[in-house]
Amino acid sequence: MNEAILPALHAALTFGVLLSAPRILLTPRWIAGVLWIGACVAAAHLSRGFEAAAFAWAAAFAPFLAARVFERGILPPLALLLNGHLGALLVSRLLLSLPADAAAAARPRVVFLALLAAAAAVALAFVESRPGRVLVRLMAGHGALSLAGLACGNAAGAAGALALWQSAAVATVMLACICAGIEARIGRETLNRGGFLGLAASAPRLAVFFALAALALAGLPLTMGFPAAELLLRGLLEAGPAGLAAPAIGALGAFVALRLFAALFWGRPLDAARGMPDALPRERWVLGAALLYLVIGGLFPSALLP
Repeated sequence: MNEAILPALHAALTFGVLLSAPRILLTPRWIAGVLWIGACVAAAHLSRGFEAAAFAWAAAFAPFLAARVFERGILPPLALLLNGHLGALLVSRLLLSLPADAAAAARPRVVFLALLAAAAAVALAFVESRPGRVLVRLMAGHGALSLAGLACGNAAGAAGALALWQSAAVATVMLACICAGIEARIGRETLNRGGFLGLAASAPRLAVFFALAALALAGLPLTMGFPAAELLLRGLLEAGPAGLAAPAIGALGAFVALRLFAALFWGRPLDAARGMPDALPRERWVLGAALLYLVIGGLFPSALLP
């Protein structure tokens, strides 16, 4: 696999977030924070050693520690950081640096702990109702599943982990950008009120993009999520019986993503949602390009996999 694919993908996601962000978010501090996170994630992937990647990972948190950088909208930059999966990157590099015997002994434990973390993250997403927090926990769960695949020590697991890495990053950044756009249109309190918001009546294009991204996250055929799920499951089952938990984790994550779509777009529209603007041209371009990437990855997965 071309080593530049992941850093290039995260750089594209960074600029996609900036291009599709609501105008209210585009303050100099917010833009600088997003660019800093994107640069740190790309630097971590391009670095050769464990120490350099760890330093870049730590540096990526700097904008979140500064006051008021992301006070108007934290979800898109947080999606960029979490979808870098830098923790999984560091653990996989640490395993590669160990002697062969030590790495072989450690891999089953890492797989088990990663699957446990993925199950916990998806379970927490299941009991959460606020869209932003649901997405953050789904991102964490997919990062843990990617780590499990990388720690398998077989080709299928590694390929599945890298495919899931890409498909989940693109799909969840799409979902985060759509949620940020909805929040800017109707307000945070309305978005987090619970129940069915009925936004499809006013924003059918946003509803279609959200549904397709959620389905790709669930492993829809003809999207990159499908070969990612198949390869990851094969690799985990080759590694040991702990892989039997992966289908249940994936199914629950898919249910949570589709339930979030239903909560946002189904039902009678709220008064605050009536007349809400649909996807703007710049949002359609960014979301359409992201969806095209997922479809290309589903039709020609070998082009993006080892």
